[in-house]
Amino acid sequence: MKCFPQLVKLKNLYIFFSILALLNIFFSTENSNAKTFLISEIEISAPFNDSFDKNEIINESFVKAYTQLILLTAQSIDVKKLTNIPIKQIKGLVETFSIREEKFIDEVYYLTLDVSFDKKNFFDLLESKNIFPSLLIKKSLMFIPIIVDEDTNQILLFSENQLFKFWNSKKQKYH
Repeated sequence: MKCFPQLVKLKNLYIFFSILALLNIFFSTENSNAKTFLISEIEISAPFNDSFDKNEIINESFVKAYTQLILLTAQSIDVKKLTNIPIKQIKGLVETFSIREEKFIDEVYYLTLDVSFDKKNFFDLLESKNIFPSLLIKKSLMFIPIIVDEDTNQILLFSENQLFKFWNSKKQKYH
């Protein structure tokens, strides 16, 4: 009879440490290093007619996503080396893709999808072409364009400033 209360205490202690271990596993906040490059919101449209093939449109979106990936990771002098890659090799780099939205409007098919590229395979491709990747680090920057016109002794701010007017006129996803 003396050992029964000790078993209950050990059982309660075992349950407590099990719950503590599960909480530690599920709610840990350790940084994870992704094994993929995600290119999101690739938009493609094509006319819906007799020769419509959804696989061709998905292949075209893979090429568009691949182009964005090389523009993000390779230097501009190395982009030419990576542009003439066959679709079969690009498909080999794709790990997963997910269709966000597809719709038919006025006999036109619109597709929006996300494409994940395998990081190891992509780096192997870069290595085979003797290209060193330059990974993009996104930073927040506050830029206030102020131009001082010495001829008229004026300070040009925001709407009067030509730099401010045309700042976002040509913005790409890889900028």
